[in-house]
Amino acid sequence: MDIQHLCFLDTADINRGYAEKLLANVKRVEKKTFPAIEAFNFDTELKKHNTHLVCALNAKPGPKEDAPLIAYLVYARTKKTALLHKICVLQQHREQGIGKQMMAWLQLELANRGCQNVQLWVDQSREPARALYASLGFEQADRVVDYYAPSRSGLKMVFHLRND
Repeated sequence: MDIQHLCFLDTADINRGYAEKLLANVKRVEKKTFPAIEAFNFDTELKKHNTHLVCALNAKPGPKEDAPLIAYLVYARTKKTALLHKICVLQQHREQGIGKQMMAWLQLELANRGCQNVQLWVDQSREPARALYASLGFEQADRVVDYYAPSRSGLKMVFHLRND
């Protein structure tokens, strides 16, 4: 995958039919990728006006409607803070810098809209996710023992955005 051909779409900013098609695809990926207990409830959460689904597509020449899904993320915005609920790069596209590019896009987008920081929680045992967030400048702000389940601690990480 050539990451220079990535296109990022917030499903709130596109026509409803195409947004529903993308959401159906995201739900299929979510079900395959995460255990049921960790699956995101898109039907409930996306009804909230401040929750966004952003899809990364392979936007090589051709109609965007035919572009394959590469990754997605979900975040909620409250005043000056965004809470990243989830980021997922499809298995066959991992280790190519797509997650990093998607997070950099989100950080720039949020900063341009007046957001001051991005927060997230990550399972302490998820080394690849923690490495990604640290490489982007996120810092650990808190640790909660048994946050996810017994013996699965959660780390709160924060990134302070520049609003130049």
